[in-house]
Amino acid sequence: MGGNKRKAAKAQDGNGKKAKTDVHKIGKYLPGGFPIDPKMKGVMVTCARGRETQAGKEACDLLSEYAEKLHGPGFNDDDASEDEDESIEDAIAREVAQAKKTKGGKKFLPLMTGTDCVIFIRAMDIDPSSLCHHLLSDLQKSGSKRTRYCQRFIPVDETSYANMDDIQVMSERVLKPYFHAENQQPTTFKVIPKVRHNDKVDREVLVRMLAATAGRGQSHSVNLNEPKYVILAEVIKSICFMSVVKDYDELKKYNIQSIFEASHKETVDVPAPVADEQPTSTNDAKTTASEAAEAAEAPSQ
Repeated sequence: MGGNKRKAAKAQDGNGKKAKTDVHKIGKYLPGGFPIDPKMKGVMVTCARGRETQAGKEACDLLSEYAEKLHGPGFNDDDASEDEDESIEDAIAREVAQAKKTKGGKKFLPLMTGTDCVIFIRAMDIDPSSLCHHLLSDLQKSGSKRTRYCQRFIPVDETSYANMDDIQVMSERVLKPYFHAENQQPTTFKVIPKVRHNDKVDREVLVRMLAATAGRGQSHSVNLNEPKYVILAEVIKSICFMSVVKDYDELKKYNIQSIFEASHKETVDVPAPVADEQPTSTNDAKTTASEAAEAAEAPSQ
């Protein structure tokens, strides 16, 4: 009897209210483990602290909407048949995504990173970079925000374990379409790394390695001010997230809030007509015309 009371007491906080669920446990499709594995793709989403769960659902809904704009209605519908070559991890992820109450169906699955303000939306059967670029460009053009909790949408072309050997192998695949394609033309780029909760990956070593991989055997050059491509490498705990994006600065570092504020500012800052450039009333117009006529009729000195 006493043991049951103690168990009940542990389920309440100091005010006698039911203890809240740890948001970092939501979205883990593998119990007890870090939910993000190598060779995943998707979108890294930033949000305000404590809003990770809401941002995850919001991001899935918005991404699924724009995925249908890119690939047509029905893109987010569940597949009728299962892929025979589908891995166990992908199968589990699809089942969990199906159970989520989002419009993303089996295509988008929110996963917690164990880091405040950052979640990962796993994407199925779509290119995250083109999807994010299309979404953000449309929001910039329309001047609408469309989100309450999400701040940045950072595409992730692939993930790997956060050690230099695995990152090197992954970078060969991720960078090839942009820097080592057939009939490749010289281009410009810069590398932006970020390392969180990891003391094994050195930021400067990571930058040099990625720059060397991108430029190997080519005439590419680093341009820190106006690069055509930006290589993003984000390390969180044991996983590295990598992508190559374009229009990074034009799209305000892929920040929805900054895009909205810039669009709003451009609208507000349109200069108003100068008051004395044109008459402000009919009477003013008549007076001005009369004065002009008198001046024309006056004899010259």
